[in-house]
Amino acid sequence: MRNNQPITANRKTFSSDVKLISVTDLQGNISECNNEFIEISGFSREELIGQPHNIVRHPDMPEVAFKTMWAQLKQGKPWMGLVKNRCKNGDFYWVDAYVTPVTEHGKVVGYESVRSVPSESAIKRAELIYGQEKQNKSGLNFRIDTYYAALAVILLLCVAAFISGYQTAAFTSSIFATILTIVLKSKQKNYYFKALSNELSSSFSDDISKSVYSTYPSDIADLHVRILSERAHLDTVVTRIADAAKQVSNGASSSLVMSQSASAQLEQQQLQTEQVATAMNEMSMTINDVSSHVQATAEQAGQSHDLATQSANYSEQTKRAIESLTNTVLNIKQSVEGVSKQTSRIADAALFIEQIAEQTNLLALNAAIEAARAGDQGRGFAVVADEVRSLAKRTQQSTQEIQGIINELSQSTEHAVIVAEQGEQESQQGMAHLLQSSDMLVQINESIDKINDMSLQIAAAIEEQANVSEDINQQVVNIASLAGDSLHSATSVEQASQTLTQVSQDMVELVVRFKR
Repeated sequence: MRNNQPITANRKTFSSDVKLISVTDLQGNISECNNEFIEISGFSREELIGQPHNIVRHPDMPEVAFKTMWAQLKQGKPWMGLVKNRCKNGDFYWVDAYVTPVTEHGKVVGYESVRSVPSESAIKRAELIYGQEKQNKSGLNFRIDTYYAALAVILLLCVAAFISGYQTAAFTSSIFATILTIVLKSKQKNYYFKALSNELSSSFSDDISKSVYSTYPSDIADLHVRILSERAHLDTVVTRIADAAKQVSNGASSSLVMSQSASAQLEQQQLQTEQVATAMNEMSMTINDVSSHVQATAEQAGQSHDLATQSANYSEQTKRAIESLTNTVLNIKQSVEGVSKQTSRIADAALFIEQIAEQTNLLALNAAIEAARAGDQGRGFAVVADEVRSLAKRTQQSTQEIQGIINELSQSTEHAVIVAEQGEQESQQGMAHLLQSSDMLVQINESIDKINDMSLQIAAAIEEQANVSEDINQQVVNIASLAGDSLHSATSVEQASQTLTQVSQDMVELVVRFKR
């Protein structure tokens, strides 16, 4: 037997209108308990749930009391008795316990104990009897039936009269009449007790409970305990009904609050759903506009693609023209270079002629000198020499003029060669830029093709999105309709919750009146 320590002499009690309730499984482990039990025991709910119920057993309780209890419960019968329990801190409290099996579908699945505060007289008798039981002494009171006691007294008087020799007919008749009356009364009483006991056969009674609960003789005490057991059974039923009604009332109140909250939320949901439906309509219109713009963009992209293709063709033609121009400039360069070479040769020839003219002039001068020396014989030769010198001078002047022209022509030719070279370089640069432009046009054309494809894909996606948006819009309308129906249902639930709350409150009041 479990011995919970330490213990104190401090007694705790609770109000007479309070019931301590706990439920255990078949092994006696606590599965449910009410707050009143938790409060007086000093344990927390977490410390009690799942623990054996003997966690609150007091060492002063005799083992025989619990043996009787378990014997009754194993047979599917109730048990009643006064129990001294231990608090967590060692204090104690007394309870008047009524324990019944809990059945589901005809099968016992656990045990339920409803405990109330006992009377002080019952506690005193229990302390005396339990103390004697703990000391292995019989604490049961031997009570003699009053009828049998009276019969014994009369018989003793008869024996005394017989011994003393004091006998008369009248006395003997009265004695026998009295004995007969007592026997008949006793038989009648036994018949009534047997009938009442048969009516209360399912109720509980044992020797310990008779000694604790009753001060009557044994047979009357048995009937008394059985009546108390039935009262405890009825009190347990009413208590559990009241507890259930309280839970129903709390549940109905919670349901009412939740229904009111749900109604408010549904109203808000309906309002928001209507706003969403409006937004979906606007979004659907916007999607249609975007779809139109995307289609227009696709058309513009197609036109840009055509223009880019034409530009590429024009670039190709320009490329060929620049290539032809480059070839022409190259030919001009080559021709100018040829002219420059010929001009150089002419300059060389003019220089040679000038040198010849200078030599001729010198020869004419020498001839004139020689003619002067010859006198009249050389006068004709002097005239010829004079003409030759004059011709040499004019030749020299012409040669100088030709040299000047050749110099100017040479400078112009050199400048033309430089310009031709610059033209060739610029033609090559233009060709390079043109090639880059052509490549860029090709890339632009490819990009436009991609944009065109993407625009078509976007247009298709937007069209599909428009269809989905329309479906969503329809679904939102349906949701709004369902929200309206849900709001109506929530209103009905709220009304039903109010009715249920009122019914549960009436039920609690009826139980209270019934208990009284």
